[in-house]
Parts: sequence; C-alpha cells; structure tokens
Amino acid sequence: MTGRVVVVGLGPGPRNTVTDATLQAIAAIPHQFLRTRRHPTADLLPHAESFDHLYETLPTFDEVYSTITETLVAAAHQHGEVLYAVPGSPLLLETSVSQLRQDNRVEVQVLPAMSFLDLAWDALVIDP
Repeated sequence: MTGRVVVVGLGPGPRNTVTDATLQAIAAIPHQFLRTRRHPTADLLPHAESFDHLYETLPTFDEVYSTITETLVAAAHQHGEVLYAVPGSPLLLETSVSQLRQDNRVEVQVLPAMSFLDLAWDALVIDP
C-alpha cells in the first residue's frame, strides 16, 4: 500500500494568512505532524506530533530532514494518509518537503500557502 502525505503551509504568521484548503485538510486528516511548534499558527494542530526534538538531538540538519522524511513515509504507510504542516509556504526553503516530493515510496500532495515573502513584498511595495 502506498501512503499519502498531504503537506500544508501555515502561512507567515497571522491567522488570516492560513488558507481555507489548509484548514480543511487539518480538519479532515487525523494523523498530523508539525515541522515545528515554534510558529504563531501551530496551535491549529494541538494534537500533532512535532519534530522540534530532532533539532535539539540530531547533530546536522541533513539528519533532521532525513529523519522527518522517514517518519512521515512510515506513518503514511501505517495510516494511509498523514498531514505534515510547515511554517510559511511548503514550497519555499523546505528541505523536508523537497525530499518527500522526490521519494517514490509515498504520494505527496502539496497545498500552496502564503510565504513571508508575500508580506515583505507588500510592506515594501514591491512587485516581484
């Protein structure tokens, strides 16, 4: 059985930047993981398993992201589908998401989200 990982972004911080698609996925998928609880909207997933401990116990970021990927793949196979929430946009500077997307052991669905860059461009009145 191939498992599925649904990746959502929690936006850049303000609650109003979390998309409806992300909120619907959070409500629909019971097995949830968070890359980190150190984000203003992480409280939307009060029962999610956080990977914060890996940053404190593993010696390199490569090992952290590899462990996250392996944990999510195993959970997806066990439960059929899991949710993985990351700060900001899952498509911007998220090594674990890149690794998941390249892993042929699971199906990965990424729900786009607003990034911190969107807020910066708005504040600086920049059209990228």
